[in-house]
Amino acid sequence: MKNTLRIVTLLVMLQASSVFAASSAESGGIGIIGWLFIGFMAVIVAFQFIPSAMMFGSMMAGLFGKTKKHEEVLNNGKVNNS
Repeated sequence: MKNTLRIVTLLVMLQASSVFAASSAESGGIGIIGWLFIGFMAVIVAFQFIPSAMMFGSMMAGLFGKTKKHEEVLNNGKVNNS
């Protein structure tokens, strides 16, 4: 009897949740949960875009920037400008 009652209770809860989902779909809007999800995804994309843009800028500066003349330092501390 306990198992039957548990199964019936579970089925009633599952049916009620699908009814709530169907009732919100009829309104035509996505609701507050949908907007929160879209906003959260936008924040993730924005926070991933900022470091990638900085890395891309550094890569382009490294590829197309002017080359610097580096000085060679010898073991005894003197500089060799060759």
